[in-house]
Amino acid sequence: MALIQRSRLNKIQTASAIRVILALLAVAVFVAACGRIKTAVCPRVAVLNHASSVTKFAGGERDEPANALYRLEMTDISMTCKYGGSGLEELEANVKVTVTALRGPKYQGGIGRVVYFVVVTDRSGAVLAKRTFPIRFDLRGRPEINFTEGSWMFVDLAARGGGGGAGFEIWTGFQLSDAELAYNRRRLGL
Repeated sequence: MALIQRSRLNKIQTASAIRVILALLAVAVFVAACGRIKTAVCPRVAVLNHASSVTKFAGGERDEPANALYRLEMTDISMTCKYGGSGLEELEANVKVTVTALRGPKYQGGIGRVVYFVVVTDRSGAVLAKRTFPIRFDLRGRPEINFTEGSWMFVDLAARGGGGGAGFEIWTGFQLSDAELAYNRRRLGL
């Protein structure tokens, strides 16, 4: 009887040992495979500080707040991305910016127009792609409005080695003239 129990115990221990070995083997195969899988991380996305707002002034007036037609400010940004290609070398980025438009003292009504940009760079700052997008809005009867603008970018990352978004950045801001940039720098103390 003791011999039968010992035989059953040996079979149970052997089966348990085989299960443990198979589980360890499965984990080893999974870990080895993970070392070859490229992860699809979205690039970092941000608004350029000195291009986060744009102020338009009445024609011929000095660039002072009392002469402003309107000012737009980017208040939030978000992004989703998808990759294509076997080496994550094709990036499709969908960027959404939230904008606040503020009516200035010289606003007389009508459609306001500004342009914003989206730029994809590598981590060294080299521009890989840039697109501009128009914004149209109407402040009649309202001191301010909030809205979201969406843009879409496709970037071929193959020339930069592909590998996903970790090595790239996406920047946005308003397309500014030299005078508008100077005004923002003065206003922001830059």
